[in-house]
This record gives sequence, structure tokens and C-alpha cells, in this order.
Amino acid sequence: MAQFPFQIRQLPTSLQGFATEMENIVDHVMQSGCSKGSYDKSGEVCYAPTLDVIEDDAGYSLYLDLPGVGMESLKLELLENKLSVSGSRDGYSLGEGAVLHRGERAQGKFARAIRLPKQVDADRIEADFKNGVLQIRVPKTPKASSRQIEIRAGN
Repeated sequence: MAQFPFQIRQLPTSLQGFATEMENIVDHVMQSGCSKGSYDKSGEVCYAPTLDVIEDDAGYSLYLDLPGVGMESLKLELLENKLSVSGSRDGYSLGEGAVLHRGERAQGKFARAIRLPKQVDADRIEADFKNGVLQIRVPKTPKASSRQIEIRAGN
């Protein structure tokens, strides 16, 4: 499950790719054991779509690549502080006598869960799906400000 703000401290660029790849490996291992691009026998989740998270002063923008996925198969839900995206991408069938020489495009059921930080406004989360990219905007809550509290003399 991806988290943000990421627990990994600011890493040099050369190490950031390694950290991202390690997170992808962990996500893959945590899946139900089916190989990339196929269903397992129980029809469980087979892959997690790629995810970019961008933070600015007002909130977070999440981008998930979902080429070939129909909007009708997408599901986005928030439970407590976990935002979950799931759905499926239909595969293709090979014609009689056809041989698949290389199959890298994932197909089947997918899911991705993102643990949100506490300082987000869950009621204002918005999502747009365009050109195979799901963009989710997660606004931050306004920062708490301090104020002076008057102390009155007791009776």
C-alpha cells in the first residue's frame, strides 16, 4: 500500500529510482500471487497500476495510468484514511494458431490503495478520468492557527 507523504526522506536522485522500484516490488509481492497480466484461479487482483503523487501547498494530486480501462469498471472509495482504486482491464483473446511472443501489458483485475495523511479534507476529494489517466485531487485542510487565550482570575 503506497503511503504519502512518503516516509522515505529526501533521497538523492540516484537513490529515488531504487526506492520506487523497491516499493513496486513490495506491492507486487503483496498481491495475490498471480503473475503479471493474468488472473489467478480465484479471480483475485493481479496488478497495481503505476502511481505518481505530487504535493503542493493546497493538497495532493494523484495520477494513475489506466490505459484501456473503461470508466464503468473503475471504483474509487474512501474508508477512514485509505483511498482505494480498483477495476479491471479486459484482455484480448488470441485467434486460432496465434502465438503470443511477448506479453507485457497487464490485464485483469487491479487495485491500488493509498493511505492518506491526516491533514486532508476528505469531503472535497475529486477525481477526473481522461485519456486513460485517473487524476485524483486530495485537498489539504487549512493549517491550524494559534491564538492567545485570556486567563480570567478565579473567584
